[in-house]
Amino acid sequence: MVRVKISPQHGKGVFATAAIEAGAEILTFTGPLLQRGQFQHGDYHLQIGDDLYLGASGKADDYVNHSCEPNAGFGKALALVALRDIAKGEEITWDYSTAIDEEDFDGFPCQCGASACRGVVASYRRLGESDRERLAPWLLPYLRLRYSRAALKLAI
Repeated sequence: MVRVKISPQHGKGVFATAAIEAGAEILTFTGPLLQRGQFQHGDYHLQIGDDLYLGASGKADDYVNHSCEPNAGFGKALALVALRDIAKGEEITWDYSTAIDEEDFDGFPCQCGASACRGVVASYRRLGESDRERLAPWLLPYLRLRYSRAALKLAI
């Protein structure tokens, strides 16, 4: 369904080898479980808990790039699903801010090229309210839980 090849904007990227329908599962993120102190800045990692990360798997999931207007997002668990129909040959992207929630993460410049590019990839907690609302359905499970609890506390 996907393969890694050269991305025009991002170095390597993941591309659809066939059309993918909206809602279809594209791939699942895997890799060794790590704590923050077990990897260096610049190493591939995906935050999946407060101090829990997936390291590099050596598979396609290591190369799915960011976009502020992604065509994929997280469904259940660590599965990336199509947010809309994806054409054969199209690069698969997700919004990295749906996984990052480190308090001390200053972000990094975004060069995704999307018409609505925010200009920075930031922790979910640092996004504006409209971006948080738009991205909320596609958060990783630990963030869905954290922010649903936060919403409940505000309502009480």
